[in-house]
Amino acid sequence: MEYQLKIYSPRGYDKEDCIKMFTSTAPFLPLRTGDFLNASDWDPTGPKLLRVLNVEHVIVEKSGGGIDPSGRIIHRALIYTEGVADSAQTRHESNTAAHLGR
Repeated sequence: MEYQLKIYSPRGYDKEDCIKMFTSTAPFLPLRTGDFLNASDWDPTGPKLLRVLNVEHVIVEKSGGGIDPSGRIIHRALIYTEGVADSAQTRHESNTAAHLGR
């Protein structure tokens, strides 16, 4: 099994808007709507802090089909984001909203 995490920019959701992709042989920790991603090391011209708007999962088989321990199955998590102010206030407001059940 191969795992991919694809982060999409606030600009859009086309293939060209994928700002970062990670690949692993182990699953990534789950990301949920409202989570923050610190993108300060990814793109010097882009937002430094991203908030997850939506998560979409795609599971595909590479050509050859079937379950194969050599990694013929790919699990992609597509993470759609928006840029937010990189500040303590942003983080505090989000944490407070989460505790209030918003």
